[in-house]
Amino acid sequence: MFRQATIPLLFVLSPALRSDPGVAALTRRLRKAALRREPISLGTPAAPYEPLAGRREENPLRQILLREEGLEIALTTGTPRILRELDLLVELDRRHSVAVRMVVPASSTDTELSMQAVRGLAAEGIATTLLLSPAAPGNRSGEETFRFLLEGALEAGALDVEIDAPSLRRGERFSLVGTFTRLRLEYGFPRGASGRG
Repeated sequence: MFRQATIPLLFVLSPALRSDPGVAALTRRLRKAALRREPISLGTPAAPYEPLAGRREENPLRQILLREEGLEIALTTGTPRILRELDLLVELDRRHSVAVRMVVPASSTDTELSMQAVRGLAAEGIATTLLLSPAAPGNRSGEETFRFLLEGALEAGALDVEIDAPSLRRGERFSLVGTFTRLRLEYGFPRGASGRG
C-alpha cells in the first residue's frame, strides 16, 4: 500500500495563508513526500480544489512542486475554473505525472462547463478522469443519465469515468454501481493514454 501525502490545495496556492504556521508543517510534509517519492493528493471529493481568483503569487509549496521531478500528483476538483491553473498544471505535468479528477454531480444535466474543462486539460495531455458524485438523496440516477455523462466524457477526451460509490446509500449502491460499470465498459473506459500522465 502506498503512503500518500494529502495536502489541501488551499494552502498550496494561497498567498494569504503564507504566514500561517500550518504552511510550515505542510511544507515539511510535502518535502518528505518528495524525498520518499510518495504520491501526492491535492483535494478530495469531499473537499475539492478551488483555484484562486485574481493574481497568484509564488509560495513555498508551489516552489517545491516546481523544483522537484518525477512525482505523482493527483488533483481532485469540482470546478471548471481549474483552467485558470492550466499553465501551472502543464508545467507540473512536464516535471511530474499529473492526473486530474473532475467531480460532476451524477444528477446534473448542465455539464457543459465541466466538459469544457476536461476538454482543455485533455488537449494539453493531462490525464483527466470524470468522477461522478451520486445524485441527491431520493433522486436516483438512471441509465439515461449515465449514458449522457459517459458520451460527454468520451467526446471531451477523458481517459476514464468513475463513480464515487462509497458515498452512495447502501440500498442504492449495488444497483447503481452495476449499471454504471456495465455502461462504462460499453463506452470503452478506461481508455489508454499516450505520452505524459
